[in-house]
Amino acid sequence: MPESKNVATYYASKRGVPVSNLVGVDVPDSEIIHGVYYDANLVPPVRSAVNKLKLSGLNPAILLVYGIPLRIEETTKPAVRKEYGELTSNKVKEYKRLLQQQGRELEKILDKGKITTLTYEKQSLEALQTQEVIKSVSKTILKASEYIRQYVSVAEMEDYSKVVSLLFRMAGMAPIVKDVKNQVSSMDEKDRTVFLRNNNFLKFNTILNSQLAEIQFRGFTPEKALEVSTIIRMVNGVIGELLFWEAQYRNGKIEMTSASVDSELTLVLAENFQRSKWLLNPFMINYAKMPGIEFIRRKTVMVGRLDAPSPDMAKRLVDDAMQAEKSGLTGTMYIDARGLSEAVAKDSYGLYDAHLLRLHKIVQSKSSFPVVLNDKPGLFPEKSCTDAALYVGWYSLANYVDSFEWKKGAVGFHIASSEASTLKKKGSQVWCKRMIEEGVAATIGPVSEPYLSSFPLPDLFFPLLMTGKLTLLETYFRSTPHISWRQILIGDPLYTPFRKNPVIDLDSLGKM
Repeated sequence: MPESKNVATYYASKRGVPVSNLVGVDVPDSEIIHGVYYDANLVPPVRSAVNKLKLSGLNPAILLVYGIPLRIEETTKPAVRKEYGELTSNKVKEYKRLLQQQGRELEKILDKGKITTLTYEKQSLEALQTQEVIKSVSKTILKASEYIRQYVSVAEMEDYSKVVSLLFRMAGMAPIVKDVKNQVSSMDEKDRTVFLRNNNFLKFNTILNSQLAEIQFRGFTPEKALEVSTIIRMVNGVIGELLFWEAQYRNGKIEMTSASVDSELTLVLAENFQRSKWLLNPFMINYAKMPGIEFIRRKTVMVGRLDAPSPDMAKRLVDDAMQAEKSGLTGTMYIDARGLSEAVAKDSYGLYDAHLLRLHKIVQSKSSFPVVLNDKPGLFPEKSCTDAALYVGWYSLANYVDSFEWKKGAVGFHIASSEASTLKKKGSQVWCKRMIEEGVAATIGPVSEPYLSSFPLPDLFFPLLMTGKLTLLETYFRSTPHISWRQILIGDPLYTPFRKNPVIDLDSLGKM
């Protein structure tokens, strides 16, 4: 598409990107692309370009430009899902029964033939809840762990061996590793170093846990489930395997394979990853100290988008960003909360509203940047937000409210379910499209229903951006929970609005 290439070359010339980094792809002139077409036509040339740059020692990001589709269409495999649903259901029943039997046998040894836990006597699997079994078994395992720490006579050695064997089968390496680490902590540094270097058991545990960590961020296809479950059993025993199959049974009922092109492309280097629902974003700041995270990050690619209702608007995003960088972004931050009470539920509206209130508190306490909070149910009234440089708020679904006089270089997003579902449809009032039309330089939104938990955390995103130490793209990926899902970032990925005039000290954010 000539307009697409024009936007790409314009960006390359403005930001000094080598022309050799431009990649042409064969995609439909539409905002939607089918999953099969995405895999066959978009992924191979992009993957080839990324691998080439990585081999030269670089760590590339991907920038999609005007003309690239927004959303990958849902692809379903009903027969595979049905077969997998039957497998997970049968596995849950199998491991509930096995764990019940093992718990019964262990308690019988520990209590000299007596069975006092009612869960171990129940015959009907339907009446036996997974959490009920695990609660009972955990108590028995705790008792067994205390038993093996005590002195055992030669006469009791047979029972001792059975208890250790059952404990390992039920709980895997976890309790043994815990005991070993407790012993290691009491050693002096020299003995500890020698012990850890020569202890193969701990080495094997580390290797298996690193594999589980990668699975945590990559997921797996149904075909790989049995292989994954065996690793889980070694580390966390039958308890871990039961919990695994229970989660697969619950999650397997809904496939949800549609995603934004942008978010899916973060895994362009991955071969066998989970397509249904979302995956954890390894770049998020929460995982920075997680063992092995750098390896996972190196195999993940940050993806942004320079897009708009027209090619000229897409180029304007770059111009505004670069101009704002020169002068430093100034103005007012507007936070539009809803006045909801904080709730316990992880994905609750109240909890997200609390993140907005926390953002207000951070900006007030750690900067001199002007900030206005609306904590009432209604949105900011029309034309009431002058000098708007930063904005986050909710909830007006696909219905932009013209409350803002946007500063050049403004960054903001609206929390609702479809605000990036189109950038081209005439007459659409979705927030990303309308905000770009009205003058923002960068925004964020979902291409289809993303669930509240997938939005960037505002009390991470904006404070990080305001330090002036991270680009727009880095800020987004440090604060966004999910990849292979439905959010997109629109704007110049290199935009660093506060580079010249940082308003929050990066070190102070560690004390939030």
